[in-house]
Amino acid sequence: MTRQPLRVLLALATALAAAAVLTPHLHRPQPVGEEGAVVVTAVLDGDTLRAQDLNGDDLGRVRLLGVDAPELARDGRPAQCWAEEASAALHEATPVGARITLQRDPTQPDRDSYGRLLRYVARHGVDVQRDLLRAGAARSRASSPALQRQHVYTVAAGDAQQARRGLWSGCGR
Repeated sequence: MTRQPLRVLLALATALAAAAVLTPHLHRPQPVGEEGAVVVTAVLDGDTLRAQDLNGDDLGRVRLLGVDAPELARDGRPAQCWAEEASAALHEATPVGARITLQRDPTQPDRDSYGRLLRYVARHGVDVQRDLLRAGAARSRASSPALQRQHVYTVAAGDAQQARRGLWSGCGR
């Protein structure tokens, strides 16, 4: 074999080897346990949604970290004050079909006692929890250990309470 075809064959083998090594990494979705883009499939209430990854695999329920929205009517119990409005606010912030980003807080467990993923949620780079708190659609929910964003969320909720926005306008708390 002459040198020219040998060089071409060697270059081709190198390119194929590189493609074989790199291809799985190019198509691998970001792990949900850390950060990742997902699609909203349902909004269940003011602080919980369902999502699927970009491959269409169901991720189950996602509980928004750091917020506590009023509870909708369930199991014969009436809805809490401002529950419908809180649910509508999350629907508006994360409509079904929207692409959102989930981010884990390393100070918190991956899932809660109900099996829900515990995540920060962003849409178009905007912190959804902070916006819900500013609008008075939820209360700040303290955690132990403290969330990385606890101070930001406490300030946002305090601003809504002081301005009597959302649930702070007439729910008595």
